[in-house]
Amino acid sequence: MREPAERAPETIGLRDHSQTNEYRIFGPPGTGKTRSATCHINRSVDRLGSNSVMATSFTRAAAIELTGRDALIDPDRIGTLHSFCFQALGKPQIAEANVGEWNRENPRLWITPVSRDRSLAGEDSNSYEDPVQKVGDRLLQQLNCCRGRMLPLENWPVGVRDFTSRWNRYKIANDLLDFSDLIDTALHDSELAPNKPAVIIADEAQDLNSMQLSLLRKWGRHADHSVLAGDDDQTIYSWAGASPDAMLDPDIPADHKIFLKQSQRVPRAIHAVAERLIRQVSRRQEKTYLSRPEDGRVHRLSSGGYRSPEYGILKTAENHLAQGKSIMFLASCSYMLRPLLAALRKNGIPFHNPYRKANGFWNPLRLGSAGSAARRILSLLGAHPGWAVTQRSWECRELLSWTEWLAPHELLRAGGRDLLLSDLRAPASIELLAEVFESNALESLLAACAQGYPALLRWWRSHLAAGFQARTAFPAGVALQRGAHGLVDDPSVVVGTIHSVKGGQADVVYLFPDLSKAADAQYRQCGPPRDSVIRTFYVGVTRARETLYICSAEGAAALSI
Repeated sequence: MREPAERAPETIGLRDHSQTNEYRIFGPPGTGKTRSATCHINRSVDRLGSNSVMATSFTRAAAIELTGRDALIDPDRIGTLHSFCFQALGKPQIAEANVGEWNRENPRLWITPVSRDRSLAGEDSNSYEDPVQKVGDRLLQQLNCCRGRMLPLENWPVGVRDFTSRWNRYKIANDLLDFSDLIDTALHDSELAPNKPAVIIADEAQDLNSMQLSLLRKWGRHADHSVLAGDDDQTIYSWAGASPDAMLDPDIPADHKIFLKQSQRVPRAIHAVAERLIRQVSRRQEKTYLSRPEDGRVHRLSSGGYRSPEYGILKTAENHLAQGKSIMFLASCSYMLRPLLAALRKNGIPFHNPYRKANGFWNPLRLGSAGSAARRILSLLGAHPGWAVTQRSWECRELLSWTEWLAPHELLRAGGRDLLLSDLRAPASIELLAEVFESNALESLLAACAQGYPALLRWWRSHLAAGFQARTAFPAGVALQRGAHGLVDDPSVVVGTIHSVKGGQADVVYLFPDLSKAADAQYRQCGPPRDSVIRTFYVGVTRARETLYICSAEGAAALSI
């Protein structure tokens, strides 16, 4: 498809609607697609009123970002498409959150239960990271893909059809709807979007499948106009039924298409790699995409693949960290990141994945849980004069936290910890400490405090009960090397699959080109299967703001970038 003349985003909603009232904003990486959609939301509110807009995106967090920090529309008009359907259908019981009986009756088709609220908020959506899944999870995912693509039943795999019969009987018997049912039911039964908005705006529209876009378009026909903001080149959730065709078809008038051209992220050298890659796909919306004026750098590593990252890869990364740069390590599958995570832990380098906060493997330093190892270490060292802003005594709640994992033998007096429960905020006096600890233990504890917080931390770890040494090794190493900020500040290193960081960016990106067996089989085909693999790595390449490292492949199953 050839790109029509560029149209200003300000013209959205003001064109001829005799053929269609749908508009599309095409925003390649870093061109400000979400910002453009946000501006249109504000213009629509100014023109049509504060209750005129419905804003949706792949996650509720993204939808909130879409509406801006000072949102001018009601919170109940912001959310995922699933959450809107859930509300419109009277908040039915969700099958994926109620699989206990299913798993007891079908142990060979085990389905991992999900949190209803997290899934409706999009936080668990498309979180597929590995090609290895439980049979039930895999079949349910394939079922959702077939339904999402609106394929005729006779085109479904035989195993999926057999699974569907059982799954449907289970849902009917227990009065449940699954997440695909929410969209399907609303598509057939709900003519109007909830709250009857005049304007419907969907961001990250390329991530929606055919059934979801059909629902949006049905609702949109009853609105003044609708806007799909996305980038067909970044369609990477094919296993969930997403396809660029769903966003590109049917065609709409040229003056209903808005193209954002100027990237504020991707520099020239990295842009050239991205363009060579994406032009290999068989179908896309042709568009002008301009790099930012800086040169940027692309390095192709001849050694140091995902199996051995500690030397060639980690050493250069530490140099970038010393310069204050942010870093992303990206792979197509999470198992390829395990050696890297081990190396980061060994070297005490903090890392996280802010786009998958629920994944503890990628967020080992998260402080959300009061019982986390990092939180207990902060409680231990929070009163130390070399650590805290001001010297103070431990509060009783802090003592409760870090003493819970101690081996009680010869350390704690019987019933000593119970004395801390009376007033959790009260400072622990030396007299109280003497009632909690055995005398020899208290003496060694105070001696460690006098030597500094590294000695105190080592004292604590040397007295932990069996099993807790390993759990505290990484946060303790971070604290010893980097002090309080290492545990409290957001890490400069992000680790994740390409799918998990979509929408993010970093100064420096390390990209592993390796493919799983399934992805390699796709890449060797023609058309959509191969295109899906290429688009995934296009997204990975375009996360880099300054420097891109293309790591060496571990075998023949790798993408040529």
